[in-house]
Amino acid sequence: MHKHRRAAGTMLATALLALPALSLGTATPAAAADTTTPLGLASYADFAVDDAHRQVFISDPEGGTVVVTDYAGQVVKRITGTSGARGLAVSADSGEVYVALTGASAIAEIDTASLTETRRYDTGTGIQPRHLAAGADGTVWMGYDRDGSFGGLGSLTPGTDPAVSLDLTSFWYSAPLLATSKAAPDVLIASNTDLSPATLGSYDVSSGKPVEQALVTNPGDGGCSDNNDLALTPDGQHVVTACGSPYKHQVLRTSDLSFSDAYPTGAYPGSAAVSGSGTVAAGLSSSGSIQIYREGADTALRTYGVGSGNHSLARAGLAWAPEGGTLFAVTVGIYGENPLLHVLQDADKAPSELTLQAPATAPAGNRLTVTGTLTSAEALASGTEVKVERTDANGTKTLGSYPVAADGTFKFTDRPRTAGTVTYTVTYAGDATHLGATATATVQVS
Repeated sequence: MHKHRRAAGTMLATALLALPALSLGTATPAAAADTTTPLGLASYADFAVDDAHRQVFISDPEGGTVVVTDYAGQVVKRITGTSGARGLAVSADSGEVYVALTGASAIAEIDTASLTETRRYDTGTGIQPRHLAAGADGTVWMGYDRDGSFGGLGSLTPGTDPAVSLDLTSFWYSAPLLATSKAAPDVLIASNTDLSPATLGSYDVSSGKPVEQALVTNPGDGGCSDNNDLALTPDGQHVVTACGSPYKHQVLRTSDLSFSDAYPTGAYPGSAAVSGSGTVAAGLSSSGSIQIYREGADTALRTYGVGSGNHSLARAGLAWAPEGGTLFAVTVGIYGENPLLHVLQDADKAPSELTLQAPATAPAGNRLTVTGTLTSAEALASGTEVKVERTDANGTKTLGSYPVAADGTFKFTDRPRTAGTVTYTVTYAGDATHLGATATATVQVS
């Protein structure tokens, strides 16, 4: 992952005409509405996104429940009888979601279309699966605890002739956290949690068995204590960690787990998620802050604050919709209770802002000029335009679209003929990487 610097923004550079007075426009960002939904659960452990059916699965170990929501955050089903439900993993074809049942020493298979449990696989006496990850070949990797002993990394081959394999790698003090990626099916990353220093392992699973590529204790620039989350980049060449210390989200090479880069997020990293396009969501458990970064960027594209009152961002509480754009976040109370699901729309787009300057007054029938600027956290594409509408006593009329210069400035002229308040509305529709924006300015015509 190579460090590169993004444009800090399109700079304001508007020359104003000599006017007796100015009406300064007001701006409104054009963004889809975000939502926050109480889930009615006792606790939170993990969640997984099923893009094929546009639904989210969230596990509640204390209540023995898996709740299913749609992409708007509305609960569509509660699946009960899942004792100690923790880790979740959606199969490569999105046909099933697998649930680690710590309280039952089993893994449940839930059909993603009917939302019913179709099979339950026994993992063995005293084997308590906690973390799951799906392989491209149908394998379900599991990090498990063993009663009265240590942890391990194993696998489940589901189906009519299932097989459970244990102790596939070297020693783990407790159930390791796992990460895979559909785009890089041969890479499996494991990490212990709640330990200082942390140990991470990188495995090649192309043969169907994990072959160790690297096993490193205290990796990164400044080490890694109490790792809370893992997120692979789309190409599988890097993994983003959320170590509680140091106060940054570190990026390691999956080939040897050496340090590659870091996002300067602050205290205490608790969650990480990487979209299909490589955009990174980095969450802080201490504050509920979520920072969005383009891959390799030095500064955040945008920041969310989802924590409020006693609620803060849950550990491993972030996930992107696989196609990108929508970011899901879970916050919990001070004791991990009462989880809330936050749906953040267009989270991978750069915010945009419009400002307008217009004369405060103008004689009817005279030509006037309105100037403005469009700014964004990322450079705007060549050919960007804004749409202009005029509203007066006769109604609303579209005046046309006007080009935005490379420095973000634009202007248009008009000859209003109707006395009274005239309002000009300028709209930037946005594009694949920028949010839209709208601004208005008023002129008193006499």
